[in-house]
Amino acid sequence: MKLSTKFTIQNIRKSSRIPEENGRFYKNNHIFRYAAMDSIPFSLRQLIFFGKMLESDEIESEVEHQKRLVRGANFIRVQLPIRIARRIRDFQSLPYIVASNPHLTDALQLYVDAFDKMRSYPPITDQQDNQSWCEFLEDLLNQHRIVIPQLAIGIAESSNHLTSHQIDTFMTRMLQSRISRRVLAQHHIALTNQFQSNQSSNSNSSSSSNQKLKGYIGIVNTELKVLNVIEKCITLVQAKLGLSCLSGTDTSMLDVRITGEKDASFAYIPDQLEYIMFELLLNSFRATLKQARKKSITPSNLPIQIHIVTSPTEISIRISDQAGGIKPSISPLPNWISDESDDFPPSINRRELFSFSHLVEGDKNQDRLKGLIKTGGLAGTVGEQIRDWKEGDLEVLEDEEKDVQDARLRIGLPLSSIFAEFFGGSLHMYSIEGSSDAVLCIPKLGTTTEPNMKQI
Repeated sequence: MKLSTKFTIQNIRKSSRIPEENGRFYKNNHIFRYAAMDSIPFSLRQLIFFGKMLESDEIESEVEHQKRLVRGANFIRVQLPIRIARRIRDFQSLPYIVASNPHLTDALQLYVDAFDKMRSYPPITDQQDNQSWCEFLEDLLNQHRIVIPQLAIGIAESSNHLTSHQIDTFMTRMLQSRISRRVLAQHHIALTNQFQSNQSSNSNSSSSSNQKLKGYIGIVNTELKVLNVIEKCITLVQAKLGLSCLSGTDTSMLDVRITGEKDASFAYIPDQLEYIMFELLLNSFRATLKQARKKSITPSNLPIQIHIVTSPTEISIRISDQAGGIKPSISPLPNWISDESDDFPPSINRRELFSFSHLVEGDKNQDRLKGLIKTGGLAGTVGEQIRDWKEGDLEVLEDEEKDVQDARLRIGLPLSSIFAEFFGGSLHMYSIEGSSDAVLCIPKLGTTTEPNMKQI
């Protein structure tokens, strides 16, 4: 009996999923209950609509606006633990040998702690309670900044026990849910700050007028100018590459040409568009500089073109470079097999370039991923990255910086694709010998809800 029991336990630890009987250790009673609850999907338009309801007018009193803000706080207080519980269940569904990886257990512990704190958080009844709730949310958001690289490292180290499909499914669901939770939390915090700003500006209208000029409702910029985002990201990418040791190359020599509908604007979350554009431009700039060195020519001889197109329902941004295209070693599809129309260059299959399976390629890449935690280079927003660059040590060794940037290439594009698809958009890469195009499409109407709500 002892040998049989020992053999059974060893088999469970080697290959099975985490048993449901371990409910006490994994707190399954609470997690099961919350994971079974309904999560309510939201769209960009709903975020804007709720924010507009908090704007001051002559019909409703300030007290009514406070009540709406409190109701919004309690809505988030209920929704966040539901979404976190489902992600904890995803951790528990991993093979035991994978779930016991120290990086994944660290990430899981962050989720469990957040779940317990949110589940036990008392109802919010007034403005003072709401202020405490916002401070609580901000603290959790800061604690969870390292989750993405922790997940990536843990999955990379455990990749021998997972298929590529399992890796992509797990990472995609974790990151989609992470985006949804952060959007809800950050939007409420921003609405609270704006509401308080409007209150304090009753005697001084300058603050209120400045806020209206920006066009912000919560974290949504209702008048987001695409050209401004592109130009900002170009400047930031040049600054970022200027910190790296790219053989002294002058990034100002890059020729970037912006064409199309430069006055295009729409309602969107700036952080998300900035992240996508930053990653695409960073990869394009780095590849162009590398190709210029390879050919012994100045980077300006390989211009990067950015074209903006709008329609009544969509905005498209295409980034084209002449940096040599994407080598088959990165996208090993025979003869560039594609389901795309013959009118376009071959599309790189999403499971190749936008797949997290590239995390598994060797021990060196795991060291690169660990560098992301040290540099803070994958916090989830461009703004957080900039803050880390300014606060951190700028004297980065060449090899370390290149390793970290290569890890960004492996994670940044999949995460950019998830950002693009979150509200119904898309991100595609096209490549022929010598050049490549990245095409980002984003709906303008804001009616698409977050993806896979039954799973999120």
